[in-house]
Amino acid sequence: MKLCVLGCSGSDLPGHHLTSFLVDGRILLDAGSVTSSLSLDEQAAITDIFVSHAHLDHIKDILFLADNLIEFFGHHTRPPVNIRGLPEVLDAIATHLLNDTIWPDFTVIPANSPVLTYQPMPAASHVSVGGLTIANHPVNHAKHASGFVLWGPGEKEILAYTGDTGPCDAWWHWLSNFHRPVRNVITEASFPNHLEELANISKHLTPRLLRRELEKLPYKPRVYIYHMKSPFSEQIQAELLESLDGFSYHLMREEETFEF
Repeated sequence: MKLCVLGCSGSDLPGHHLTSFLVDGRILLDAGSVTSSLSLDEQAAITDIFVSHAHLDHIKDILFLADNLIEFFGHHTRPPVNIRGLPEVLDAIATHLLNDTIWPDFTVIPANSPVLTYQPMPAASHVSVGGLTIANHPVNHAKHASGFVLWGPGEKEILAYTGDTGPCDAWWHWLSNFHRPVRNVITEASFPNHLEELANISKHLTPRLLRRELEKLPYKPRVYIYHMKSPFSEQIQAELLESLDGFSYHLMREEETFEF
């Protein structure tokens, strides 16, 4: 399983791209920075978008991706791109974005060969895509949000992605009882410790809160940190050094590639 970081920042600033990860060249985990990171041919290879939640920084490039791909659908040359996520998340996208007011509804155009299609994933369900199995589970963020676990046939070919989340016992309990250890976890650290109240209100994590979450697992995974708010990044990094003492972790950067 190959994962490319298209965007991993909690802030939209020059040099900082919003959340999006490309898996095996065809699967997106969220779509905050797609069209500014991939060539048109690379965009055309995308078959599925797994959306953790409907906040704009995780979905905005669904709009521009659909617009860019219109030429591939006018001659009925390929199936639509699947947008997958909790039913409530997909309903929010349909109601508030792809509604012919904010953006054209690319689930019905072009006629008879739409660019996009909705594929709801009820909580605790799974699908098979491109040789991988992908399962979801609710997390504590937004009105409705979920994280995902992706795994392939190899024993170590497994990855969890929390998406944005605050403290969430149910998610870590689910991982703890997964059918095999989830040794790689992409998760967030949005705010420094002194903004813990803000983190709790907005349902995010600080380094200290992240440590408490990871300790809910019966083993120590390799941790990949994303979604740091750029104005606080230096402070967050210093606090992670202390809070994640004893854990193996990595601060994600745009254009990095990982093999799982």
